[in-house]
Amino acid sequence: MSGEIRKLRDLGNGSGGVTIPKQKLREWDLIDDDDELADAHLRVDEKDDAVTVEPVQ
Repeated sequence: MSGEIRKLRDLGNGSGGVTIPKQKLREWDLIDDDDELADAHLRVDEKDDAVTVEPVQ
């Protein structure tokens, strides 16, 4: 996902969300055989003006 532009959405209750494409979620093994999102956690790191997101293994 490096360098991709994604739209930030208002999720209400003071939160925002960004869509991660299913293909990337598959690469991270976060989509099961039924094409459903797995119960998982993501690590979000902030450094200067950059934010990185990665699955927690």
